[in-house]
Amino acid sequence: MDTTLDAWEILQTVVQLGGFAPAAEKLNRSQSTISYAIGRLQDQLGVRLFEIQGRKAQLTEAGRVLLADAEPHLAGFHQLEQRAHLMASGGASEVRLSVDSIFPDDRLFAALASFSRSFPHVKPKLRQSTFLSADAEFSLHNAQICVTGLMSREMFVKPVLVIGMIAAVRHDHPLLAIERRLSRSDLMQHMLVSIEGAASGSLKQQPRLPAQRVLPVGTIESAIAAVRSGLCFGWLPKYRIQPEIDCGNFVELQLPAGQARDVRLNLVCKDLSIGNTEANALAVLLGMNREPETI
Repeated sequence: MDTTLDAWEILQTVVQLGGFAPAAEKLNRSQSTISYAIGRLQDQLGVRLFEIQGRKAQLTEAGRVLLADAEPHLAGFHQLEQRAHLMASGGASEVRLSVDSIFPDDRLFAALASFSRSFPHVKPKLRQSTFLSADAEFSLHNAQICVTGLMSREMFVKPVLVIGMIAAVRHDHPLLAIERRLSRSDLMQHMLVSIEGAASGSLKQQPRLPAQRVLPVGTIESAIAAVRSGLCFGWLPKYRIQPEIDCGNFVELQLPAGQARDVRLNLVCKDLSIGNTEANALAVLLGMNREPETI
């Protein structure tokens, strides 16, 4: 049995347009050619795809099932063809993006969803990690756009987001028993969870006090889980733990004035030339043309 994509596409068109005549017109073929293709497909499959009801040909149950199975393959093939045409005309087949994991997922995936609607044949390729170095992402991972808290010297850099960090503990942590603003000495007596990552071959980590007892972790999620366990306190993105604060599970520590911390995320682009339409569009969706917001 050697059915063809063309035969399945004819079947799909007949069903979508409701008849052989409109399908023939759309596909620029004779009605007899359409009828022959459908008849041959039925013979090859060994099942009836249509049945006559009044003056109309309706899909049989077998026809509905088989067409439903075939449609994802047809869509994938059309997407492949369109991607090839795009590449032949000089367009990009993918855009490579590296994003620090502290960047809000809802914003990231909303931008990617909007990008995919505008460029359905361009595949976004995403890499997420902590303490990303734009230089390393561009040279080692071939990224085109990087969202990072680390600066890059020789590339276009645009601040896009400021993330407020707060020192937080579980509601029953011993630090909360101290009824005054906490001192450095108070903090030194308790373990701190610290997010660490590698950038450009060297270890990067959150700020800490000298001789502080530290539990190093590799992700923000692990840091939040460590604080939730009651084992330690930690500097965490406020937007990530606001639900835990609202329900009383996490409490913000009362530190001396001036102890607030922010993470400033920058959009770093390797190439925003006029011809790079896809990368430009994604950079705009990530905030390139907006003033940086604080969350």
